[in-house]
Amino acid sequence: MRGSKPSAPARDDPQKVPPIEVPALSLQELTEKTDSFGSKSLIGEGSYGRVYFATLDTGKAAAIKKLDVSNEPESNTEFLTQ
Repeated sequence: MRGSKPSAPARDDPQKVPPIEVPALSLQELTEKTDSFGSKSLIGEGSYGRVYFATLDTGKAAAIKKLDVSNEPESNTEFLTQ
């Protein structure tokens, strides 16, 4: 047809996101690896908490997000969604 726009190609298979392996760490390990959640390890701050840098035992770098405690249940749900 003249003057009509071509339609967008259909996607048969949605793009799949590979799973991310996240090691389980104890609070003691997190405290050690973030220098007791100190200012030297602090790399960012958001509406739900602070983000700290840590180096895991494997040598990999990690961002550790620490939730600020809130009495509002939706805050916890939104934090987990991130």
